[in-house]
Amino acid sequence: MNETNSEKRQPVNAGDLIRHTQFVTAESSCSQVIKQFHDAQDLNSLPVLDKHWRVVGVLRVLDILRHGTENYFDEIFGRRSCTTIMDQAPLLFDRSWSLHQMSKAVAALNDRQLVDGFFVTGADRYIGAGYMTDLIRAVSEQQIALARYANPLTLLPGNVPIDETILNCLTARLPFVVGYFDLDNFKAFNDVYGYRAGDAMIQLAAKIMVDATDPALDFVGHVGGDDYVVVFLSSNWELRVHKILRAFDEAVKGHFLAEHLAAGGIVALNRQGQAIFHPLVSLSAGLLKVKPGEYGSHSEISQRLVEAKKMAKLTAGSSYFIDRRER
Repeated sequence: MNETNSEKRQPVNAGDLIRHTQFVTAESSCSQVIKQFHDAQDLNSLPVLDKHWRVVGVLRVLDILRHGTENYFDEIFGRRSCTTIMDQAPLLFDRSWSLHQMSKAVAALNDRQLVDGFFVTGADRYIGAGYMTDLIRAVSEQQIALARYANPLTLLPGNVPIDETILNCLTARLPFVVGYFDLDNFKAFNDVYGYRAGDAMIQLAAKIMVDATDPALDFVGHVGGDDYVVVFLSSNWELRVHKILRAFDEAVKGHFLAEHLAAGGIVALNRQGQAIFHPLVSLSAGLLKVKPGEYGSHSEISQRLVEAKKMAKLTAGSSYFIDRRER
């Protein structure tokens, strides 16, 4: 994992996309809301907050202005609370929501709701609002960046996105777990079965990791060769690691001849021309739990992961080792 510098940090979560913090409360009258929309021409919607700063509804500029042109609207509704004409189902994102989580939620909206933008909360309290155009732009830029640095064999994000993902988690002070996965006895398999079979093995491991992780929370990257990095934000990360190892041990059997399965491994020549027995390919993982503020860079994390992976590889077969040392 190589260190990279970026002039401008790209948006990675809802909190990064806040554009304004305007709002109204349940005590705001309809007349006051109309004036607020008139005074801020770039506003498409306003959140309605209760006394605890929770978002309880949304007011759309088109709805408000349409009501305002109706006969006797001001006489009937002008002094009433704006809650009488608000929509009680605003689009809310927690500030920690990833671009992927937000884009999935937006995909289910109708055209009218898309104009609203979205409101960002933290601990259920209103923080600010964002625009859909910013979200769409951020998702597109992220996809372009991932494609640019993707590993050509697995199409998984490569070193640059891996480093950026870890750095973003550190900057956001999120608790997370990083796993460094590596195939055991892969070289012998590649030498005996050929590079195409080796490529298929690498793709198999990648698919299993992707299938076992949460796409809305976790990140799977391919460092290169038979090395992978998984960043877990999901709380059940250890169960997911178990699932990856079990699934790999089962699936890998389909990549060996019956005679090698029966023998429990293959014989391959080492660099000195000696015949050496190698067990079936397995998967090892070094894991590191990262607390907020514990590490200053992804380079520090990388060093600990290498050590953890070495410890995992000391155990025969698919296994993992968790680095539990305190900083």
